[in-house]
Amino acid sequence: MKRAHVKELRDTRSDAPGAANNITKAISAMFAWAKDAEMVEVNPANGIKRLTSGNGEGFHTWEVSEIVQYEKRHARGTMARMALAIFMFTGLRLSDAAIFGRQHITQVRNKDTGIWEKWIRIKPGKTDKSKVRKEAIVVELPLLPELEDELSFAPAGNLTFLVTEYGRPFSENGLGNKMRQWCDEAGLPGCSAHGVRKAGATVAAENGATHEQLKAIYGWTTYQQPDHYIRKARRRIVAQSARTLLVFDRNENENVPLLAGVEESGTKKYKKPN
Repeated sequence: MKRAHVKELRDTRSDAPGAANNITKAISAMFAWAKDAEMVEVNPANGIKRLTSGNGEGFHTWEVSEIVQYEKRHARGTMARMALAIFMFTGLRLSDAAIFGRQHITQVRNKDTGIWEKWIRIKPGKTDKSKVRKEAIVVELPLLPELEDELSFAPAGNLTFLVTEYGRPFSENGLGNKMRQWCDEAGLPGCSAHGVRKAGATVAAENGATHEQLKAIYGWTTYQQPDHYIRKARRRIVAQSARTLLVFDRNENENVPLLAGVEESGTKKYKKPN
């Protein structure tokens, strides 16, 4: 197989960039195994560019107005509203949100105040299988009051917070499809679960989150991912501070009436005494 063949297979799903990139990933993983087994010498998927949406930003990042619109459609206490809160206040991926449950909430003692606080502790599936690190990444972050309030509506006795209408945990694809349905019901066809995660990262970056803080929250292992959000946030902040620089004075070139007794030359005329 050659690079051209990989691109051809990838482009069969050019209508869905995420699915297209998954094809490339699967081929790359297969040839990585074959190369390690000395069955092939080259991995044709290496260096194949990822497809993005038309704006080059991938999944659409939710705006605040879209979050409000979603919340108006889905009342508190519904599974749809709880899902939004989980994605927004944890930064979990679909696969991790689907398994997120009470077993992932623990008590941690605050060293400064001595008070016991509720924290979320979970191993993201995507980084758990990393071949680069010897130990799995563990994401730890405080359970925000806003999220705790939404989770209080979760039915007791379930292993996961998000469950189907039959009381069973969602699969990753099942949760993604359900989130798609909830967004459509709210009149948000361009929004997705991944876009909520991006919105959270954007808000955190605009509020001053550092590279290390974003890596800790989202389980990222490189600086490339948080750098994207921090650079974007800085551009918005700089643009906001410079917004008045685009306003010009419409009266700048107007003639100002001379004061009485002042000639155009700038000298003042004096009347001779009678």
